[in-house]
Amino acid sequence: MSDLPRVAVCGLGRMGRPIALRIAAGGFPLTVWNRTPDAAESVAADTGGRAASTPAEAAREADVVITMLTDGPAVLAVLDGPDGVLAGLRPGTTVVDCSTTGAASARQAAELCRDAGVAFLDSPVSGSTAVAERGELGLMVGGETDALQRVRPVLERFGKTIVHVGPTGAGAAVKVAVNGLLHTFSTALAESMVAAEAAGVPRSAFFDVLAGGVLASTFLGYKRAAFLDPDSAAVAFDLTTATKDLRLAVDASRAAHLPVSVLERTLQLHCQALEDGYGEKDMAAMAAWIADRAGDDPSGEPDGRTLEGQ
Repeated sequence: MSDLPRVAVCGLGRMGRPIALRIAAGGFPLTVWNRTPDAAESVAADTGGRAASTPAEAAREADVVITMLTDGPAVLAVLDGPDGVLAGLRPGTTVVDCSTTGAASARQAAELCRDAGVAFLDSPVSGSTAVAERGELGLMVGGETDALQRVRPVLERFGKTIVHVGPTGAGAAVKVAVNGLLHTFSTALAESMVAAEAAGVPRSAFFDVLAGGVLASTFLGYKRAAFLDPDSAAVAFDLTTATKDLRLAVDASRAAHLPVSVLERTLQLHCQALEDGYGEKDMAAMAAWIADRAGDDPSGEPDGRTLEGQ
């Protein structure tokens, strides 16, 4: 019988699956749940863990529950309700949400957990699927220090750095800010690369210059293949999800009453790319979209399309 805490992971998509595999490889007893049961059965088979039919069942014997879901509404739906995580939890359990939700949703989730007598941490992650597979994600954690210390051994299985950034909602807020910066940089990178290519500079040479200069970064290293050979590189961060994250970043910018928003213009461009059918492509496909739109009206106006309903 293991003395390690029992862990449940709810949400086994691109990031949730490698997180669950890393936790199981550390010897933690594991139960998993996913909206599509096949994903849970696959992880259970690969780890010797158990697949649950509902979030409540997954959480029933857990000491730590990790959620990695699409957005804030998905997290709240998986936590709440007769089959939700909170219906199955015992007092003293800690819920750790690793999703990208925004601070308001994180605080709503924390309130639900408090009412149920369990602790909550918002602990979104930074890094690609490959980084998750290596257990080297960056974690930004909001919530009580004591709760973080209790679950730290679990988080260290998939997080290389764990930074306690403040109270509940702070982790979610930092993640929104980080992803806003990420996607504005990636979009500017795509535009600059396409412009240099139009002037005769090969993409590989452009990246070589960046790698040797002040803009050299981990991001440029692991996204190089996606920008240079997009047809062969796997989708690590799709444009639909990037657009969702940019919307959260724009909401935060508006809430701070900032007078000018680079984020909002970047969101407009992503919304247009989604309308043009790029949503399932990797975020690096903004380069292809920008190249395809070359010769369109250069006025800078978002061609009549709005952010509402996107």
